[in-house]
Amino acid sequence: MHPQEAEPPLPTMEAAGKKRAVFIAFLFLLLPWVMVQGWIVLGAPNPEHTTMPSCPEQTMNCASLTANETVRMDAGLATVIEANISEVWDAWMAWSDDNGLRGSHEDVEEGGEHFSHRVAITPFWRFPDDVVVHFVPQGDDTAIALYSASRLGQSDLGVNPDRLESLHAALVAVQATS
Repeated sequence: MHPQEAEPPLPTMEAAGKKRAVFIAFLFLLLPWVMVQGWIVLGAPNPEHTTMPSCPEQTMNCASLTANETVRMDAGLATVIEANISEVWDAWMAWSDDNGLRGSHEDVEEGGEHFSHRVAITPFWRFPDDVVVHFVPQGDDTAIALYSASRLGQSDLGVNPDRLESLHAALVAVQATS
């Protein structure tokens, strides 16, 4: 080594202590998130919706729109879309992909009925919400039934009705193009 080249200074105890303190602070900040993730895994198992679920009475964490029942949704929203079922299904698939929903169960029956259960995951805390749709052909039109519910908690802070309003708007938009 040349005499003019100095060896890099060894980390001081003070610098090492600061790094350790930052690491410990990071762990303490991360701990609540990790605990919530464990609670979600244990407390919110993945239900296997193969038929259209219904919202419980007096619910604040579920919304649905069907021809027979409306829960936390505008009762004036159309439940029949003036478009064929394949166009409505394509709009559903595009909307669910655009909104980051994860596939869980899809079924297309011989009579043309289409059923889908997908899962929406909230940002950061990663709470799972179930989104279920059922489409039934009615001639050239399509009857729709929509459902969205949080698996955990007593309230969804309005997320599920907002989600279904957005989905409904995407499905109704198909009418203008068909």
